[in-house]
Amino acid sequence: MSALANEFSWSHSRHESFQTCLKRYYFAYYASWGGWEEAAPARIRELYRLKRLSTRNQWAGHHAHLAIEFLLKNARRDPDGALAAAAATRQLDLMRREFRDSRAGAQRADPVHVPGLFEHEYHLEVPAEEWKATVDRVSLALRNFLASELWRDLRALPEDAFLSVERRAHFLLDGLKVFAVPDLVVRQAGKVVIYDWKTGVSDLSEHRPQLGIYALLATDRWTAAPEEIEAVAYNPVLERRESFSYSADDLETLRGFIRDSADEMLFPLENPEANDAGAGENFDCAESEAPCKTCPFLRACPRWNA
Repeated sequence: MSALANEFSWSHSRHESFQTCLKRYYFAYYASWGGWEEAAPARIRELYRLKRLSTRNQWAGHHAHLAIEFLLKNARRDPDGALAAAAATRQLDLMRREFRDSRAGAQRADPVHVPGLFEHEYHLEVPAEEWKATVDRVSLALRNFLASELWRDLRALPEDAFLSVERRAHFLLDGLKVFAVPDLVVRQAGKVVIYDWKTGVSDLSEHRPQLGIYALLATDRWTAAPEEIEAVAYNPVLERRESFSYSADDLETLRGFIRDSADEMLFPLENPEANDAGAGENFDCAESEAPCKTCPFLRACPRWNA
């Protein structure tokens, strides 16, 4: 088993997983720990493999993020726009390869490096036109991003204005590691501006708490006062954006939210001090079956194996 300790930490995605289904949360953060190692027990390795599955919509969002990351990191080396013009083709070629590998079950042999799709794992019948629509959404996101005023503004910024591009970071809250991965952070017009790309259909205002966590990171990492921070949720598929600002009181409320959420997560553990969940008896399935529709752990879940 892995010598890497499974330390308790907090993130917005972890909070959402906990709120969605305790059993799914247990599988994702405890029962699958160490499954990336070839010598791990078969069940742990299988749970880790399942954890790595993505639905086709998650897959599309991931590739839109990868393509925009590529654009941002190469903007200074692309004065004539050649790299930008090839970005969509580059990403779609990668998606085609991943699709073929997933359909062939290649993830079973190498779950660490080979992505797998939920729809292939569970043999869901998805019409070809729906797969095409998934890929087309990534192409549309890139076309809209490259045609946007936002892209023009970002390309005009000096190199040292870019503080973070898709970089996982953390800050400490009462000794607790709080992780965040803002898609982009720049210094712009005297502010620290945080960008988060969204490719779904949800109302952008729903993401205010998540971007507030990024604002907390900004105050810690880039020593920015709350009034110097702007957070922007941008959907390149729908060409929508929404900006958020946070007062000192707003950020303190978010700190309280993190503390309360962390306390909830620790409560079902057999040994909270050691972050030990035991065999998971205290982690029940969600009452509603709605989360099951996209849960990667269906194959392991007691509800569906009963």
